[in-house]
Parts: sequence; structure tokens; C-alpha cells
Amino acid sequence: MQKLRSKLPPPNLLITFEAAGRQLSFTKAASELNVSRVAVSQQVHALERFLGVPLFQRMQRSVRLTRAGERYHIAISEVLERALRATVEISKRADTNIVNVGTTPGFMTYWLSPRLGEFRTMHPDIELRFIVSDGNLGFEDNIDVAIRYGSPPFDDAETTFLVRQELSPTCANTFLPAGKMIEPSELLTYPLIHLEGPYDEHTRWTTWLRLHGLDLARAKAGITVNSYTNLVQAALDGQGFALIGPPLVQRFLSNGTLIQPVNARPVVRHAFHLSLPRLSIPSTAVQAFADWVKGSFPATRPSTEGEVPA
Repeated sequence: MQKLRSKLPPPNLLITFEAAGRQLSFTKAASELNVSRVAVSQQVHALERFLGVPLFQRMQRSVRLTRAGERYHIAISEVLERALRATVEISKRADTNIVNVGTTPGFMTYWLSPRLGEFRTMHPDIELRFIVSDGNLGFEDNIDVAIRYGSPPFDDAETTFLVRQELSPTCANTFLPAGKMIEPSELLTYPLIHLEGPYDEHTRWTTWLRLHGLDLARAKAGITVNSYTNLVQAALDGQGFALIGPPLVQRFLSNGTLIQPVNARPVVRHAFHLSLPRLSIPSTAVQAFADWVKGSFPATRPSTEGEVPA
């Protein structure tokens, strides 16, 4: 180990070689490392001189690894990956009381917010900071733990299934006479609340009606919103039927504020998952929050995704 400095090439040469070998392009490696293509070429030449063997075959508009280069790239990539993992783990402050949580507006508004008092009572010393977006934010966005909607695998994440979403025509309890049930075809005579934006196609009335052999063109005029929270609020305000359901609006279904009076089975869709970054050890505070969220859902094995038609 005392001879490492004289026996090993400079670390910056190895980092450049790893990027160039992975990209198989000096230009792309230069862009990734924020240096010039000439700098990448010079550093690769320097490494080849140090080793005494060519690592790349240079062609007119591309490069490829030699056999020796391929073997060396595998070894160097593994070493750098382990070094990165160790660096991330040791740099993570285990004693921090701050937890940065990434989640969707719907999950934040209708599931997390009503329950935060419980967590705060259990962990009054932990500070929670929420980053809310309909997109799946990555851990590079300074997020410690994320609740994501969709289908894993998610990049660079250790994922735990929480609960699957179910969608049904839903309206305010004042929208129909008490106890009244209707058939799917009767929905065409009521105003529908439409959701636009970056959402699952099964949140669209077009898809739901098609599953039941119905045509949206025959539906009564309704309203359109472009966020899930506005969709739920419009339903609560009695503006018509929305395609929503558990787990996000379970609280309103349980207390009777919202009802699902249509004789049709729910559409079972994607699930919510809790994700932690794969390459770091969570702090005590992050682990406490993650355990609390996971413990709030029954330990249910995720079922096969798919739609359940009427």
C-alpha cells in the first residue's frame, strides 16, 4: 500500500478513462466531465503512456476499447463505484434531524398532511421539508426519501410497495339523492370532471367509458382541470363525477363526504411506493420517517397491475 502513489496512475486519469470507456466517445465524456474533448484525449494518452498499452482504437469518427482496455475498464469502474458508494455513505450526516421528502401533490394533500400530526407527536425533533411535484423527482434533487407513483424499478432506488390506487366514478354525497345507485350508462346524463396533464390514461373519462362500451361524445358537458388536487376539490364541491378513489380520498369515502354510487367494479391502477437512494445509508431521521410511512400501510404483497373492467 505504501507504493500506491508510484504504482497507480493519477486518479483524474482513471475518472476520465471510466467516462470515455462508458460513453465510447471522447466528446460525450468531455461534456459529462465539463472539460474539452482535447483534454479528454490528452488524459487518455497520458494513461496509455503510464500503462504502456493502448486502451482505445481510434477510428475516423468513433473510438472503441481494445481488449486490454475492456478488461481495465471493468476493473476501474468497479473500484470507482465502490469508492463512490463509500464516499456517499460516509458523507451522509447520520445525526441530521432534517428529512427532505419528495412526493406528489395528491399524496401530500390527501394522505400525508392529515397524518403529519401523528408523526410530529412521535418525533418532535425531526424537521420535515417537502418537495412536491407530479414528476418523479430524483435523489439528485436533494431528496432523502420519496413517495412515488408508478411502476418500479426506479433509478438508483430501493423501493417498498405501499398501496395500489383504485379509481371509480366518485361524487359529493349531495350530488345524488341518498342511497341512489346508477348504471355506467347513466353517467352520460351527469356532468363529468375531466383531468388533463401528465397523468395515467386511466384517469381519463375517455378510457373508462370505452371500457364500459360507452362514448364520451354522448356525455353531458362538464369541466376540465389540470391538477389532481383541483379534481378532488371539484368533486367535493359537487361539480360532477370524478375518477378518483383510495388510497388518496379514502378519508372522504369513509366519512361519507364522497360516495361511489355507480354499479361498476373499480379500475385497479399503479401503486405508490416508498423509495430510498440505493447508494447511501439513511440517517436516523430519514429511517424513522420511512418506517412510519411503511407502517401506516398493511404489509400487502403487490398484486399484478391491470385494469379491472366492470
